[in-house]
Amino acid sequence: MTLYNEAYKKILDAIVSGKFKPGQLLKELELSAELKMSRTPIREALARLERDGLLVKMGRSYMVAYLTKEDVEALYEVRIPLEVAAAKAAAPKAPEHALRQLEETIDALLRESCAASPDPFRLAELSGAFHDLIAEAAGNAYLYEELRRLKLRLKPARVRIFLDVRRRLQEAQEHKAVFEAIRSRDPSRAGRAMEDHEDSVMKYIREVLLR
Repeated sequence: MTLYNEAYKKILDAIVSGKFKPGQLLKELELSAELKMSRTPIREALARLERDGLLVKMGRSYMVAYLTKEDVEALYEVRIPLEVAAAKAAAPKAPEHALRQLEETIDALLRESCAASPDPFRLAELSGAFHDLIAEAAGNAYLYEELRRLKLRLKPARVRIFLDVRRRLQEAQEHKAVFEAIRSRDPSRAGRAMEDHEDSVMKYIREVLLR
């Protein structure tokens, strides 16, 4: 892993975990000392996080962006139809190696969900990887990149979902239903399964996280 990628991951993890809170100012010099890196990879990582929508440029510093209730709902309004389109496209196109990767990811997601002390960050990573695999199998680079950006912007909210034992188990089962639909090579079934999953996520976010 390059220093730039390492800096990006460490700052991203700190934002998602809540260590760096919305509205907090991040400065190159302070991050350089904290992460024990030169300012160049820190600067590059901060610029990328700004492009991803997680930071806002404030003079020579960056501020951790706020994610309001309206932001979450607006982002999901854009995300849901794109995820459905990706699932529909992936069903007939996904190569066998992609199906194996999807199945392995589902198995890992189910194991982690049923563990004595599940790691919400690990679950969020597995869920994101599952959706990434579907978007990649859809064979549309523009769709893949747009979904990547949307998922990243929503990641702080997604991690909180996996703190709820009932919701994380439901998430795993919904992901499994999407996988089985894609494996059946049925675009309509895959689209319905993905839409059901995303609608379920949005309902939980509205009723629990944003209440």
